Amino acid sequence: MKTLKITMLTDFSPLSEVALQFGARISNSIDAEYNIVNIVRLDGLPKSSMKLKSIEQSMIGIAEQEGKKLVQSLAALAKPGTKINFKAIKGHSVSEALNRFTQKNPSDLVILGSQGASSMKKFRLGGTAVSVIEMSKAPVLSIPKFAAYWNFSNVVYASDLKNVEKELETILPFAKIFQSTIRMVHVVPAIDKVLEAKKVEVERTIQKFKYPNLSFQFLIDDDIPEAIDRFIKETKADLLTTFTHELSLYEKMFGLSVTRTIAYQGSIPLLAFKRKEKKK
Repeated sequence: MKTLKITMLTDFSPLSEVALQFGARISNSIDAEYNIVNIVRLDGLPKSSMKLKSIEQSMIGIAEQEGKKLVQSLAALAKPGTKINFKAIKGHSVSEALNRFTQKNPSDLVILGSQGASSMKKFRLGGTAVSVIEMSKAPVLSIPKFAAYWNFSNVVYASDLKNVEKELETILPFAKIFQSTIRMVHVVPAIDKVLEAKKVEVERTIQKFKYPNLSFQFLIDDDIPEAIDRFIKETKADLLTTFTHELSLYEKMFGLSVTRTIAYQGSIPLLAFKRKEKKK
């Protein structure tokens, strides 16, 4: 089994510390190596080049000192011998800076903390976790405030059923690593003959993969995030996984992405994969 390369984002806040500790404990289940990244934000700094360089160097120096402490504390939680590095990088946008870093340092997984935001904040800013999910080419694992890692043995996979085979090809390698049970769900307001036929098609696709711990069912509800959240609680799931796509301007303005909503209200970690858009 190959070593999983994980990039973890920190701003040295208590929320990011929860995510880092969660991520470090994953190494006790699989072989992993880590890059911990802190984005030194340049917004609002003076435009004078001499002053800017001096402040940048000071901020990066402070971050590097804090980073050394983080590496030591996480090494105590990770499997002995696990490789853990820290890097402070400068940037104006967290998501863009992190994306540049992962392009130079290929990652199998990005981990960060997430917490709820008001409707106004979601509309104006989108939130760090959601913006990273939307931009990252690597899967993003967002960790809510009170999450603690045990294992990913019980996973809910929320699907729009648009490309089940390709999505399962992406998800199942992760599931096999953790020997996860996957409960695939799709939320609909009611079931008709078309959906009944679709269910048969999905089940045939599932059978092709011969993964014993994979099932599918419809959830009947008008509210997609609410239905998924209720199912997570009923099944005591450890992880929610879904696929995201690049949002249109309309979707960004009116918050129509289900992944965006779930990322805010989720009670368990969310693993979001980037859907590969079809070439036109």
